[in-house]
Amino acid sequence: MKKTLLPLLLTLGLLTQTAFAQEESDDTVGETTATETAAKKPSRVRAQQSWGLSLSTLQWNETLRVQDGINMSRQPANYNAITVTLMKEITYYRWGWSMGAFIGSGRANGGIAGEGYLQDKVAFTTYGVSPRGFYRFSGRINAGLTLMGMYKNIDWPSETSTQIVDAGRSLYVGGLLDLNIRLFRKWDFYSGVGPLTEGTTLWKIGANYRF
Repeated sequence: MKKTLLPLLLTLGLLTQTAFAQEESDDTVGETTATETAAKKPSRVRAQQSWGLSLSTLQWNETLRVQDGINMSRQPANYNAITVTLMKEITYYRWGWSMGAFIGSGRANGGIAGEGYLQDKVAFTTYGVSPRGFYRFSGRINAGLTLMGMYKNIDWPSETSTQIVDAGRSLYVGGLLDLNIRLFRKWDFYSGVGPLTEGTTLWKIGANYRF
């Protein structure tokens, strides 16, 4: 986890610094016409609306319950998925919210070699909704909370005729603390992390295109 977290934090730091630098550059250019446009400032409460398409990766861990006859064991499982999200966003001067619906698929690995169960690259699908509320630090950077309502569909194979594999929950509801950085005029970088089930953390990283 530490090896994954450190590169992610460094990447977020560099992206944030780049976004602030780009915004400062835009503000410098705008100062030359500030006097002319002072009387024409847009209302801060006027809402702006946009549609977006997002390509993201989801990653989380869970526990499988494997029963073979009278023997029952718990095995670790790791899920990785790629999702496509269609979203509608409404922003005000400092606040905003969005509503998204997503669908995706991925692969899961479960079990430990020599512990009675081991499966690799088991296909699964997922879909759900992801409403979000956020605070705008600037025109390029905002942070907020994404609510994830997600359904998972997977069928773990049995290794023997008497073996039963319980994948646990299929429906999840959780929240992600997130950061969104506007890299270009129509492209954003998004990252979020939060609890999914007991002892489980969901990571989401992706890019958003606005049209």
